[in-house]
Amino acid sequence: MSNTDTAADALRSVLVPTDGSDAAEAALERAIAIADREGATVHVLTVMDTTSGPLSFGIDDIHELEDVKERLVADLAASADDHDIDVTGAVRRGRPAEEIITYAAEHDIDQIVLGRTGRGAVTEALLGSTADQVVRTATVPVLVVPDATVSDDE
Repeated sequence: MSNTDTAADALRSVLVPTDGSDAAEAALERAIAIADREGATVHVLTVMDTTSGPLSFGIDDIHELEDVKERLVADLAASADDHDIDVTGAVRRGRPAEEIITYAAEHDIDQIVLGRTGRGAVTEALLGSTADQVVRTATVPVLVVPDATVSDDE
């Protein structure tokens, strides 16, 4: 492998999509460890999915949800203060998988690290999960971190 190959493979940025779940927290911990080792920047992204589902959002609801998401991103970014890495955060609106892929392209992300919660096979088959959609459509490597609260015996 030549030096140019190594430089081309350098990990400069890691994207961690989060919904505040235990799986997303485990993914953030993994991403921070990777970034710490590689000297990469961590991008923390949360997406407000107001495009689908049985709920109808009013303007006040959207602003309140956006405030909650911004606090989540700020808190998660602050959790990396013990490490010598740069962390940036963003809140977007739209379909989570699509926004994750779009953000990754816009910010020249080298790797996506995301959490995956355990869901039933029927739900998975009917809806698909954000993690599964990202894995199928991403143009960069994706590391999927399982929910740390799910035991190996389940």
